[in-house]
Amino acid sequence: MKITLITDSTCDLKPEFLANEGIPFAPLKVLFGEKEFVDKIDLTNAEFYEKMRSSKELPTTSQVNPGEFYELFSKELEAGNQVIGVFLSSELSGTYNSAVVAKEMLGNDNIFLIDSRTVSFALGLLVIRLKAKIDSGATAEEVIDYSKKLVESSQLYGMLDTLENLKKGGRLSSGTAMIGKMLNLKPIIEVKEGVVNVAEKARGSRKGLTWMIEQLAKSYPSGKIEEMAVAHANSPEKVSDLKQLLLERFEIGTIHEIEIGSVVGTHAGEGAVGITYYK
Repeated sequence: MKITLITDSTCDLKPEFLANEGIPFAPLKVLFGEKEFVDKIDLTNAEFYEKMRSSKELPTTSQVNPGEFYELFSKELEAGNQVIGVFLSSELSGTYNSAVVAKEMLGNDNIFLIDSRTVSFALGLLVIRLKAKIDSGATAEEVIDYSKKLVESSQLYGMLDTLENLKKGGRLSSGTAMIGKMLNLKPIIEVKEGVVNVAEKARGSRKGLTWMIEQLAKSYPSGKIEEMAVAHANSPEKVSDLKQLLLERFEIGTIHEIEIGSVVGTHAGEGAVGITYYK
């Protein structure tokens, strides 16, 4: 029985890549005021960052609803396929729970759901790994067992370039944001147990990049890494510098480059860069 892998738009993999790999995705919605956009379908990443730059207020996002998953799952089941769905952390969005509701509505044992406990480029790397496992001929049960190991060992670090989005979103006071700007503070976030935390506050971008690379080195003392991903929020030149630093320090088989999309980009802000890997 064929297995279809399904994800959501917060994986931040390009729609063209997902289409070529045969991975349907459920898009979240992005709202600027009263105007709603469908993530990755009628709002590209470039358009999103341009709109956010000129907006006084941060956009909001809304989860995928159960009806959308019902349709996606039904189509695959009717074609005789099994479904494995992997979605952003249930701690960050109700999207995963919507998938659970849709599965219960269908009452079908050929639907398997994974709470990634992460988001954005870490979810993207997980999707890439699971698709490779499916393509190797693994059964649905084997893919689920494999996913559990990956979810447990997934690590994401992202360095913010600006505190403006945290200020706009009410997570930082204007005074604190001003002090942070004066000190050139670059908060580094991580996703831990499904939620976003501040892991470090670096003084300047170079120190922030060095800190993230040092964390990676703790997991790979041999200096050899099979596969990882780097990410950026509309900042290709910064991620290019990051890749260069990584390749100077490590022997890496594959580095996937992923652009942070609207959901995480709303909070992280333009200019963020990050890494994700398996510990």
